[in-house]
Amino acid sequence: MNRLQEIEARLAAIKTEITAEGADIEKLNTETDTLINERKGLIEAAEKRKNVLDKIASGEAQTTLIQGFVPTPATRSFDPSIVSREDIVASQEYRTAFYKHLRGQAMSEVEQRAYTSGSTSAGAAIPTDTQSVLFEKMVKLAPMLSEITLLRVAGNVSFAVQSVRNAGYQHAENAAITVSADAIVSVTLAGYEFNKVISISKTVQTMSINAFEGWLTSMLAEDIARLIEDAIINGSGSSAPQGIAEAHTTWATTFEISTTASITYDNVMDLIALLPAGYDPQAKFLTNKKFVYQQLAKVKDDQKNPILVKDMAEGLRFMLMGYPIIISDKVVDNEMYFGDYTKVIGNLSQDITVDMSEHSSFKNNAIDYRGGAIFDSKVAVPEAIVRFKKN
Repeated sequence: MNRLQEIEARLAAIKTEITAEGADIEKLNTETDTLINERKGLIEAAEKRKNVLDKIASGEAQTTLIQGFVPTPATRSFDPSIVSREDIVASQEYRTAFYKHLRGQAMSEVEQRAYTSGSTSAGAAIPTDTQSVLFEKMVKLAPMLSEITLLRVAGNVSFAVQSVRNAGYQHAENAAITVSADAIVSVTLAGYEFNKVISISKTVQTMSINAFEGWLTSMLAEDIARLIEDAIINGSGSSAPQGIAEAHTTWATTFEISTTASITYDNVMDLIALLPAGYDPQAKFLTNKKFVYQQLAKVKDDQKNPILVKDMAEGLRFMLMGYPIIISDKVVDNEMYFGDYTKVIGNLSQDITVDMSEHSSFKNNAIDYRGGAIFDSKVAVPEAIVRFKKN
């Protein structure tokens, strides 16, 4: 696990820790800011490093101008029994080989060894630096990826989540202490394939590595991320991830405000009241853009003040009665959820891989690229999510 993955794992853990009774909010807030800044720095450094290495590879810079740079010898070992696969995939040789393969270009002997050693039966892994940029783009395009508790563990995984916390009590001197009956829910996640095929003219072979990487990461981030976000929200749970919409087998009045009319101020208040107070610190609304502008923006309180306001700290984001709003086009029309989405557990058990084929689009003089990822999710604590629905 590289440092960026460690940061993502720690941020996911903080989402759970901050809801615990007695959590040091200030300490966790400071740690979160530090981690986010470090993550930003790592991504920026990765992009700068790629630019420098590309210049070196193309003869646009001299290695003597880079303090401390040591050329990689042609005899460098890419034997998986000697060098870890993570180190191979993070190497410049692998990155160059990866993009040469995708553009149908010939590799040098050392690049071929790096590519062969870094690939698996699942396909060629995206280079480490590219993966960092790709994941950052995915989170921006699919905000639910940063709202749920997201794991990145290979294979099936079981994850324990605390669902019910009972209050403590005053202890009588010399009496036996009764163990609190707090409930722990174990969530088992498997893996479901998410794939996308995109085509581009063979003029891609003339693109520079940086230009091609920018195009590839943007296309895959948009397509794969939106597929995964749709699963997080709408997944059926039957041979597929379980989405938020399937949090309750029967929503009923215990977890849902249902009406035949547009949402009102009273509906919003009733919806907030449905969610147990223990989930308030992480609670957010989730709906689509149409619902925000066509319905919520028109709702006013008893003093005729709009209840939807701009979040000045976050620019374009909105707040509703003090709670943030997440906007996703994957939420169906006339529905809005309210809850703590850290209680949704997801696992990206295989980061995105990419393969290419010149055969499927031979007549079109194009190259097909197939991106794929393996993901699963489940609502671990259903009571942490409630819903408004206009029938």
